[in-house]
Amino acid sequence: MKRVIAAVVLLCLLPLSALAAKAPDKLPQEITLPAGKFHLFDQGFTGAWESSDPAVAGAEPDVYEKKYVRIIGFAPGEATLTLTGKSKTATVKVTVLPDDTAEDPAPESIQSAIAIALSEWEALGEQKLPKDLKGNKYNKWWGYAVGWCGAFAGYCLDQAGIPLEPEDSAPRLKPLGTGEPHSIRAAGVPRLDTAFTNMDRVTKIPRPGYLVIYGSVKDTYGYKHVGLVTDVIPLEDGIYQVSTVEGNMSSTVRRYCYLYDSRSVDHKNLAPIPEEQQEAASGIVYTPHGDTWYVTEFCMTWY
Repeated sequence: MKRVIAAVVLLCLLPLSALAAKAPDKLPQEITLPAGKFHLFDQGFTGAWESSDPAVAGAEPDVYEKKYVRIIGFAPGEATLTLTGKSKTATVKVTVLPDDTAEDPAPESIQSAIAIALSEWEALGEQKLPKDLKGNKYNKWWGYAVGWCGAFAGYCLDQAGIPLEPEDSAPRLKPLGTGEPHSIRAAGVPRLDTAFTNMDRVTKIPRPGYLVIYGSVKDTYGYKHVGLVTDVIPLEDGIYQVSTVEGNMSSTVRRYCYLYDSRSVDHKNLAPIPEEQQEAASGIVYTPHGDTWYVTEFCMTWY
């Protein structure tokens, strides 16, 4: 009986995505990816990765399972990735295709979701919300008292009329074949990852209206928190200025603005906005969440 209880506890501690997703494919010799997209592989052995052109493609080892790696396409072109272990080597030729939708504006319903999120922030100010359903309308919308970052994002999308899949459908979802606005009614961050991964809607490149998922190297967990991207300014060399609205930050709704390095593969992709570029008394937090936090991925609510 003790073994059974221990096994159940262990399952509860695992990310939901780890329980729902199939095992990663074995490392290929060649792969073709659109810019911004990535694929998870079981590399078979541990070692150090190098890219012949880090601006085109890179390899990001998983913080949770060291033998898993994300092969990421950053910009159109070709690059060879090399994994060097103690006694083995492996190479992957990566071809990255252009993203033909990169310049498309956000659909009206996505713009509406952003406006709703911003109005929620303005209405709440610094007011702290409890987790209970009576005092927290986001958890009331969700139906349970939970850590409500995912409930906040889902509430804003739902209020904007964006179609939401049922939460329990996440492990069974398939690519939609269209970039129309779409999401899932889920509050758990791992479940959001499962849904958007199965719909082939995860990327390293931000856009307004996308969900941003954060991880932490401190607890080796890639699905710690989620927010809604409200604005994106592309800079140089794969750097973006990203603005967000996020629920359940110190029990309130907050706005953030930070620098994000889409080409980083060492889980250190966040940096503060230079002080001279910050707007005084704006209520926006210009410092990322913490030294151990990083952006895991962006969930593509549209493309």
